[in-house]
Amino acid sequence: MRFVSVGRALRGLFFAATGLVVLNAEAQNRTLRIVTYNIQADIGVTNKQPTFTNIITSAAEGSPLPGLVAPPTAPGNYAAGGVLEGIGEEVVNGNAQPLDILALQETTSNPATVAPIVNALNTFYGVAGMYSNSPYQATESGGNPGVGNGPNALIYNTRTVQLLASVPVDPPGGTSNLGGVSSGYSGEYREVMRYQFAPAGEATNTANSFYIYVSHYKSGGATTANNTNSRAAEAFIIRSNLLTSLPAGARILHVGDFNTGDASEKMYATLTAPGTNALLDPLNPTRSLTTNFDGSAGPGNLTDAATYLQYRDDYQMMTTNIFYGSPGGLALVPGSYHSFGNNGTTAYLDTVNTAGNTSLNNRLVTNGPVFISAAQLLVDLTGASDHLPIVADFTIPLPPPVITNFSLAGTNLIFTLANSITGGVFTVLTSANLSLPRTNWTALATNVANSGTFRFTNGLNPAAPAQFYLFQEK
Repeated sequence: MRFVSVGRALRGLFFAATGLVVLNAEAQNRTLRIVTYNIQADIGVTNKQPTFTNIITSAAEGSPLPGLVAPPTAPGNYAAGGVLEGIGEEVVNGNAQPLDILALQETTSNPATVAPIVNALNTFYGVAGMYSNSPYQATESGGNPGVGNGPNALIYNTRTVQLLASVPVDPPGGTSNLGGVSSGYSGEYREVMRYQFAPAGEATNTANSFYIYVSHYKSGGATTANNTNSRAAEAFIIRSNLLTSLPAGARILHVGDFNTGDASEKMYATLTAPGTNALLDPLNPTRSLTTNFDGSAGPGNLTDAATYLQYRDDYQMMTTNIFYGSPGGLALVPGSYHSFGNNGTTAYLDTVNTAGNTSLNNRLVTNGPVFISAAQLLVDLTGASDHLPIVADFTIPLPPPVITNFSLAGTNLIFTLANSITGGVFTVLTSANLSLPRTNWTALATNVANSGTFRFTNGLNPAAPAQFYLFQEK
């Protein structure tokens, strides 16, 4: 919430401009909901399996799987929503909001996979252009985006964030060096992407910019040396990029499908090693390198597979300044990091679509044209992918909204505000008593700010007592 307060002594207003008192507004934060999700769109609906066994290619690859943006029984009914829209219904620390940034793994291409998701989100929320995607088309080893090798991609909410850059983080030698270490390649299989963001409608600066690296590491168990060595090599490429391409103290997220929950792997140690722009795992902030998050010990940490919970593959790592909420930039909302659809009430090796799964019970509110129930979302999760999405909320500082102009036109008082969030919803509250709690103020109007400004006109009654106004932005 952001507030700007305005008071006026009505009888003095017509005699002197000093009759209008503007109370300074404090700098406020914008909450961002950031999601990473391996959506398995490079597998194909006819080939989807609980595990990666006996999967073959088919013409079904490319499109979002049923349940991601529409119910499995009506995959074209975008107005009914799916997992992605359900994430916007979830109340976390008292807050529910549509997702702001969605990092994707296992797409097929931007036209085949990403554009339909963007269209579905815009259809559901009824706002043309609300969501867009990075125009960069990432690639993968061998130029073959099928069967688990699909490229990374990104979708974002244009009303809340602006995408400043989409930069591939390629291995030495470029994309021709994508592939496994055992075959003489770099270890990076899917082209890593680095995206830079800032709040929408705001001038960008060091404090409000942040970066997101999106990866899909080599899959497979630790008993095969190529798997662990390739994951370690990709981590080295990313950590090197953190050091050489970004300023010290940058706010950085590293998200995606890491394909292991074992903190003893060299990959994990490389990413989290102390030093400039070191990354931190929110589930392991003390950096224990002996903890294995896979298996039955911590079922609430597992993200793969939705129909057979067994592994913790999916992460949102972050720099320490984000995790600990250092002032002046992107900060994690404590307690918001979680696997959507899993709170530990699903048994190890069980499906999330079970009556005993309470992860979404009493946590959903209508946040769109329809309400998607917890029961429906559990069905959707098992159709949309073999993975569960990782969701976390963050805050980012914004300059305080300020009143840039107020004037009288007859008996109408006109206010103009700047530094409002483009697309931000303003509610104008009024009270004759400045000391009243905000909950007791009267709402006069609700409107949406355009291009960072908000304008409001209110009729005045010269015979009325003193009147105060509060502009509340959400």
